[in-house]
Amino acid sequence: MELLFILLLILTNGVFALSEIAVVSARRSRLEELAEQGRSGARRALALQQDSGGFLSTIQIGITLVGVLMGALGEAALAGPVRETLALVPWLAPSADAIALVLVVGAITYLSVVVGELVPKQLALLAPETVAAQVARPLGLLARIAFPVVWLLSASSAALLRLLGARRGEAPPVTDEEIRVLMAQGAEAGVFHASEGPIVANVLHLDEQRIGAIMTPRNEIEALDLEQDPEALRRALAELEHTLVPVCRGGLDGRLLGVLKVTELLPQVLSATERSAETLSAERLESLLQPPLFIPQSLSNAQLLERLRDSRVNLALIVDEYGSLEGLVTLADVLEAIVGAPLGEDAANDEIVRRDDGSWLIDGSLPLERLRAELGVEALLPGEEGAHFHTVGGFVMHVLGRVPQASDHFETAGLRFEVVDMDRQRVDKVLVERRCGAAPERDGETGADEAP
Repeated sequence: MELLFILLLILTNGVFALSEIAVVSARRSRLEELAEQGRSGARRALALQQDSGGFLSTIQIGITLVGVLMGALGEAALAGPVRETLALVPWLAPSADAIALVLVVGAITYLSVVVGELVPKQLALLAPETVAAQVARPLGLLARIAFPVVWLLSASSAALLRLLGARRGEAPPVTDEEIRVLMAQGAEAGVFHASEGPIVANVLHLDEQRIGAIMTPRNEIEALDLEQDPEALRRALAELEHTLVPVCRGGLDGRLLGVLKVTELLPQVLSATERSAETLSAERLESLLQPPLFIPQSLSNAQLLERLRDSRVNLALIVDEYGSLEGLVTLADVLEAIVGAPLGEDAANDEIVRRDDGSWLIDGSLPLERLRAELGVEALLPGEEGAHFHTVGGFVMHVLGRVPQASDHFETAGLRFEVVDMDRQRVDKVLVERRCGAAPERDGETGADEAP
């Protein structure tokens, strides 16, 4: 009978251990999901997590009580029979008491550790949310029964923590890095597709990325000037390469009137016969314009996405602190930053060309983030952190400290950069080669080896 009671105590200890690990390791988001599905135990488990001090005190009371009872019953109920059996052996009789105590304590300890601790905890970790929902109700009942003792223990431990200067802080928020790790683990387990991880990482990076990293610079903007004569205006409309075009009077330095959706102009042209000149007049075009959306350059891409979402037109004109036009960004540019590859009408522009010798021929306007992604470089390039440049051309100018010339080259971070072509003062094409065995350099070190 005593042996059966000891085994029952060991199983009870296992239940406490299982409950503790399940509630502590259960994901709050998963418990909330189970609660929304109608699992009342999940709501109780959430309440236990919220009152972790009372919950842990209840568990500790149970485990301590079980341990005391096992020790007392084990020595009283099992040590005597074992000692009598050992006394029958003449050469063991003098040490029968000590040997009996060691055997009984060893057996109870082994069963307590394996059956009462390790196995239950491993079982709890297999499905912590499900187990937590199942044990929450009994634990809540036990906590109410043991409330006076739990309150005394909780108050005592809180007072001691205050004396030690420890303060309970807010639970740490989920970080971007934790989400990336979860996505990587999900991809390995087959829960997520391999392509979803980089997309989620890019979305998380939007709030850290400045508009300049995806912006079309001012000198590359395709705009429509209404001060042109009708024939020149007609030719400009025929040569448009984009479906959203800024419209101005007097060029980009003049007055920006709005944004023209070329697709809205098409029905006007198709329905016109003899009045085609009137249809394409400056006054007619101006009536089709959408109000311009001006965005300060200091915003992040996440903030830009919110503004574009609330706007009637998917194009934003980017201005600096003085109100001067710096460039433009479309919704497709933001989506490209998320997907990591050119979309739509820009998809045909080969900004990165991998050559047969393993080097890369790169457009100077390529964002540095896409360059690092293509080359598999995780760390920022020297001088990139906190810099005001966002493209390969800007990086080259930063390293050289001047407007480059064709054939200028330098090595940094294990890569060799060579300027292949210049478009006046703009870096047009850059050749990038990986230097085997070259040690990456620290931020702020250019390592430039400029051609004479």
